[in-house]
Amino acid sequence: MKLPQFKKVLSKSVGFGALIILPFVLGGCLPGVGGTGKGSVAGEFLEGKIVKGFPSDIPLYEKAVVVQSYGNETEYGASFIVDEDLAKVLAFYNSALGQLGWQSSLAQNSQTRYTYGVKNDLYAGTVVVNTASDGKKTAITMAFE
Repeated sequence: MKLPQFKKVLSKSVGFGALIILPFVLGGCLPGVGGTGKGSVAGEFLEGKIVKGFPSDIPLYEKAVVVQSYGNETEYGASFIVDEDLAKVLAFYNSALGQLGWQSSLAQNSQTRYTYGVKNDLYAGTVVVNTASDGKKTAITMAFE
């Protein structure tokens, strides 16, 4: 085989080899990719429903629609969307968290984003209430461990 042809074959082989190896490298190095890195969630992930084991004592806004949820033995999270004004949803959480035994502190991150740090005897986490990307609805995101 002539040298120019050898370089061409070698170049294709190296490129193909990199494509084969890349998923294994990324799977072991990036959090959440491949299910083995730190920060990955091995457990249940559902769209449109709440996973089994999700904290039952966290207040859920009555008209909110579940977008997705996840859970494993120690971590849970969910995102919701509701066709309500941001102020109305915030007023609900200001009242309901304490009534259901959650200690909370509220931080305003921007004019359209608020974060509650929450905890009770079993869980600690966050409840984020913000204006959804459409600028009309309100999004609610929860994460607990």
